[in-house]
Amino acid sequence: MPSLIETLGPVGVGVLSALSVLTLAAIVWVAVLARQVKTLRSGWAGLLDGVDGANVEKMLHDHHRRSDQSEARIDVLEARMDTSEAKMKTAKRYVGLVRFDAFDDVGGQQSFSIAVYDEDGNGAVLTSQIGREQARVFGKQLYGGKSEVSLSAEEQQAIEVAASTKSRPRIGT
Repeated sequence: MPSLIETLGPVGVGVLSALSVLTLAAIVWVAVLARQVKTLRSGWAGLLDGVDGANVEKMLHDHHRRSDQSEARIDVLEARMDTSEAKMKTAKRYVGLVRFDAFDDVGGQQSFSIAVYDEDGNGAVLTSQIGREQARVFGKQLYGGKSEVSLSAEEQQAIEVAASTKSRPRIGT
């Protein structure tokens, strides 16, 4: 039986040599590519392992989960703030106090008028008049900053004092 080289003849030896060189070049090329893949994998592994050995993918997932939780908490807080703002609108937070002498025979400004109302001007004015023989207390409701009953000068002044404190910040403890 004749050998492969004898069968192919002189052209076959050249072809076989060329195929051997190409095969060797392919093996070298595969080795180079395998080394590059190994380098890339180690680079990706270093990237995905993060700084303290934590997996970056897990870190991103945890960050996304915390972000979703934060958004849910913000939604809850916004709803609570809206409720608080609605309640504050009707809170009687504007207060004005005026002290005065109701009668000529009593000094020391023991009488007073106090106005208390909310953002819409709804509330009340209370007046206490102190005399030697008697004490009187009057209460008048306010709707939109106005009373259905006529107001004394001191009561009107108490409303004006309360109105002037709207922009004043809260002080003290």
